[in-house]
Amino acid sequence: MKSIFKKSIFALLFGATLLTNSCMNLDEEIFSEVTKDNYYNNADEVIAALLRPWGHFCGVMQVAQASWSCNELSADAVAWPQKGVHGFDNGDWINLHRHQWTPLHTQIENSWSNLYMGIGLVNNMLDDLESLDFEELHMPISKAQAIAELKVCRAFFYWYVMDQFEIAPIVESIGDINPVSSSRAEIFTFIEKDLKENVPNLTESKTDAAGRVNKWGGYALLSRLYLNAEVYTGTPRWDDCIAACDEVIHNGGYQLDVNWNDPFKVDNDVISTENIWTILYDEVYAHGMGWYQRWLHYAHQTGWNLTDGPWNGLVTQPTFYDSFADNDKRKTEGFLIGLQYPRKKDANGNYYFDTTAEPLKGQEEYKEQDLVLVNYIKSMTEGEENSGARSIKYEIEEGARGNMNNDWVIFRLSEVIFNKAEALMRKNGNKATNEAVQLVNSVRQRAFEDSDWESAQYTTTTLTMDEFLAEKGREFTFEGIRRVDMIRFNKFVTTSWWDKEASNNKLFEIFPVPARVLSSNIHISPNSANALY
Repeated sequence: MKSIFKKSIFALLFGATLLTNSCMNLDEEIFSEVTKDNYYNNADEVIAALLRPWGHFCGVMQVAQASWSCNELSADAVAWPQKGVHGFDNGDWINLHRHQWTPLHTQIENSWSNLYMGIGLVNNMLDDLESLDFEELHMPISKAQAIAELKVCRAFFYWYVMDQFEIAPIVESIGDINPVSSSRAEIFTFIEKDLKENVPNLTESKTDAAGRVNKWGGYALLSRLYLNAEVYTGTPRWDDCIAACDEVIHNGGYQLDVNWNDPFKVDNDVISTENIWTILYDEVYAHGMGWYQRWLHYAHQTGWNLTDGPWNGLVTQPTFYDSFADNDKRKTEGFLIGLQYPRKKDANGNYYFDTTAEPLKGQEEYKEQDLVLVNYIKSMTEGEENSGARSIKYEIEEGARGNMNNDWVIFRLSEVIFNKAEALMRKNGNKATNEAVQLVNSVRQRAFEDSDWESAQYTTTTLTMDEFLAEKGREFTFEGIRRVDMIRFNKFVTTSWWDKEASNNKLFEIFPVPARVLSSNIHISPNSANALY
């Protein structure tokens, strides 16, 4: 259960969302209206407005939303194949997987729209803040911190824009109408400047900025920016990446969790010592975290005592599932495969599969037959109801009703450790150093029993760049960065994987600017990917 403090945040988020999203019929007589001149009368009203961009963050950045979908469903780990009559969805998932998207693709269009809506919400709040006196309003944070949090939030949205679309408008004011597009290098410079100027003004506390961002989350974002600098600007920034990582590793006070999946537990907001920047979710106060709905089979609803039914959608690509060693806990504990049984809870509150009970049953092709999830899918258009291993990386509690209590992880210490290790290897001619091996092994070790560790640990010989990419995929599976990593390793278009052919067309490393955007503003330029259509 969330703390009272977080419940108050959720209530403010909910109220701010209602305030911003309310609409009016312009034909009706208006008796009152809310403006920045008459709304900000006390600290609570300012806080509610400050939280509105984070409420949007909560709504659009997690599993199966557009930006996440574009980064994961176009890569080599997760897929949403058509299963019988289900899952075609206008071909969105098939086209993402096979790299056959167009400027009309729904998920690509939604990603652009969601990101710029977030940018607009931040800019609107920054404009409102100009005239507010924080001391007079008795605000619990300084005006400098409030501005810094908003600008780092905006930098995160812009990182996605730059990464996915290459060129796009930089908009800093709500009055900037019909802006022109900026180059990727210009957007990079804008993001870097905003982060370097504002991260020092963020709180160092792990709790005071819950649901928002602290200094260490800002440095984590900066490390990801520098890790990909060569892709974005043509110039590597490995030393800058290492410096940003060191700020978090040496000064942030975070520690790796003992168990590989502690960062994703229902109560991860309390137990995880590793999570740096998360999105707050709650089944009552903050909706949107629907991991199990996307992954589980229909039969898991009754078999696992879930209030709302799963969609039987996402699956693990067979080749990716096979990339895990059989004694890797991230495989044995993180996926459902084989014969499916009801799930029960023991006296200590731990879940287990009741193998003495009747197995769960199929409902479509295998109706009334035992449900056996298999690591085989014929193709993206020829799946079956039992196709593919299903991820349970995020813990699923009994009685879940579609909106889970787990907070969504944006950055955790593990990623910062991997970022530093990769930067060290890049500087060393793409070969592992002793320090890089130690860093990667520090995260990997918890995925294996002590008796297996001697053979499972990496050495400077076995930790090649290809193996590093594979291990990063296993550790950060389905966390929304797989496409980004594959592009940096030149594997995204040039390699083949399950039901996706290799290509030499690097233009598919970015998504085209949506056709609707180009038609609505002649000042926005198409990017290089638009030349494909």
